[in-house]
Amino acid sequence: MEGGSLFNPGFLGGSFLWWIGQIADDSTWRDNILTGKFSNKDTIPGWGRRYKVRIVGLHDQGETVIPSDQLPWAQVMYPVTGGGGQTNAGQTANLRQGMMVFGFFMDGQDQQIPVIMGVIGNNAQTNLSNRIGDNSVTNEQPGSLAKSGYSTGAVPKEGPTKEIVPDEGLVIEKPKDPNQQLECASPPPGSTVNEYGLRADLPLSKEQFADAQSARAEADQRGITGTERINYIQQKVAEGIKNRCAQASSPNSPAKPGATKENVDAVHQLSAADVKREDKYREKVVLLKPDNLTQSAINGIQTVLDNLTEKVSKYLNSLQSYVDAVSSIIDDIDRIIRNAACEIAKYIKILFNKIMEYVLKLLNQQTTNAVSATPSSMRHMFADIKTILTELILKLYNELTENLCDAVQGILNEVLDLDNLESQARERATSLDQGILSSPSVPICYAEDISGKILSASREKIDTANNSILDNLNYFLNDIQEQLAGVTDDLADITSLIGNITGSLTSALNFENIKLNVFGFELSPNVAVADFYTFANGGEGQPDSQLPSAKAVEESASKPANIKSAPNVPFAEPSKDQPNINLGVDSSSQEQTAQTTP
Repeated sequence: MEGGSLFNPGFLGGSFLWWIGQIADDSTWRDNILTGKFSNKDTIPGWGRRYKVRIVGLHDQGETVIPSDQLPWAQVMYPVTGGGGQTNAGQTANLRQGMMVFGFFMDGQDQQIPVIMGVIGNNAQTNLSNRIGDNSVTNEQPGSLAKSGYSTGAVPKEGPTKEIVPDEGLVIEKPKDPNQQLECASPPPGSTVNEYGLRADLPLSKEQFADAQSARAEADQRGITGTERINYIQQKVAEGIKNRCAQASSPNSPAKPGATKENVDAVHQLSAADVKREDKYREKVVLLKPDNLTQSAINGIQTVLDNLTEKVSKYLNSLQSYVDAVSSIIDDIDRIIRNAACEIAKYIKILFNKIMEYVLKLLNQQTTNAVSATPSSMRHMFADIKTILTELILKLYNELTENLCDAVQGILNEVLDLDNLESQARERATSLDQGILSSPSVPICYAEDISGKILSASREKIDTANNSILDNLNYFLNDIQEQLAGVTDDLADITSLIGNITGSLTSALNFENIKLNVFGFELSPNVAVADFYTFANGGEGQPDSQLPSAKAVEESASKPANIKSAPNVPFAEPSKDQPNINLGVDSSSQEQTAQTTP
């Protein structure tokens, strides 16, 4: 049987043939792998996870002789740790176009059934082409096989088939020409330097040589000799490298391929994900302390301002720095400012609540004598009127805090001056000036100023609210005084017993409605220290020298404040003539129905 003419001795090892090749343009095989979920296996247009492979020495490198869709299908050999799929024991192949793979021919000399056994990892220093298939359009050197997995093929990817580069796959340095990339890279550990302070194992580039020659001529003209001359030349060469690297990293420099991180060896190379993760680790999260709500609320405002300035700086730097641009998550800076304004408004409302508690406490204290002077048969009316006044106070202070977001946003827009800073950042991006980048300047104690401005703008409304409370209470007392005139001498002056419920703002903000230690012999509880925490360092507190004070808020509130509130954009509402839309019906049929509906 083995010697029969129908038996192929090369099949399954009789004549084992190895091969090495490159996975072809995925437009010829990607339809075998459906994107997203599906319920029926017959929905898959192809059969199995197979790949088109252009084998070195057997198929031409480009598309001249053998198009990619005419290449044989290559099967995949999975490792024993991957399983074959039975009993849900399996792993999918993680192969992409452009990868170099090796394997064997299952049919031996016929060479029509290639099997992929493994993949050769890509090296970090390899320059990858962004075009796969036809090498005639890439202007590459003959023999270059290095391709990016995101290369553009014969049929560009659209919709869900188009890959989205993950943050882990984006480098944080702008890609440059190979010579510039080598010049701008930090020297490897243990490398020696030459007389110019550069790597001794690399020859001088023509730009570096020109800088050295120019520096020598200037040193001779200025009479610089000895060690000073050597240092002068090194300095000039270093300045030339710095300027060229700054120009290559500028947002206005031509884009170069290589922005993606596609290798298996440089696992510690920084990526956009590392920068984003570090930014998140450093972001502050407010911790409110029950010991002193006023101070804690102002600290919360300052923490929000710190986070906001960091995000605004990130946004401005993204206009002139590649690392900030590739790691930025800000797509709408106005929305970031709006969210910060509403968060600040949440803490300012605590200050208004504290003032409201102070007013209620004074109201109760000042009405004590009036209640005592009232006959017991009528004291229940005081309970009713106090309930009504409490509801009135709550209503009035809710009205005061209704538009706090708009007011705080107006203050932030004024202090940040974002349009001017953005203009400066764009102007700096067009030049080679790599000095301090534009960033907003917000003082450490600006939280007190914001609180003071809001309270100053609301002072008139607060006084009106307090006076309204007094007026209503006085009307009630006048009524019962007329009914009980002559019953007791104490009621003759009952109105004067109310006194004045207004007081200093410092007293209101420092007011404590609940004592944590009831008895005098109790030890005071330990006061919380942390004002915020970060994922990187845990809980932290403001230094004692930067703790806010209620007195500073009162001083700021005593100054007139002219706040330009940000416009409140209303929700878009459909017109009364717009027809109803059924979300379960195709949009084209809806439009046709809407046109034919009378």
